[in-house]
Amino acid sequence: MELTITIRTAALEQLKALSLNEEEGIRIGSSYVGSCSLFADYQLSIDRKQEGDDVYEIEGIRFYVSDKSKAYLHSKLFIDFNPSLGYKLSSPEEVYKYDLTLKRAGGN
Repeated sequence: MELTITIRTAALEQLKALSLNEEEGIRIGSSYVGSCSLFADYQLSIDRKQEGDDVYEIEGIRFYVSDKSKAYLHSKLFIDFNPSLGYKLSSPEEVYKYDLTLKRAGGN
């Protein structure tokens, strides 16, 4: 599945203000969580490309998405930012998660 990623203006301003090195980008992650209830968890992180990642470059910012993560995402994604709510990841079909923060993955 090919993704279309749209970055809203407020999120673009925040992402462009980050100090990313030339190997870093923003990872859009999703994973299946099984416990008492079953759901997918969504994350945004500053990370480096991993084997098997698809790379999307939007407005000069690289985004990394694994095939595993794509299984829990719709084909159109939106990234927005609100100072009181953090980053928001959504699609036309649903809001995946509010209050996302960006941290470096694995201590990179």
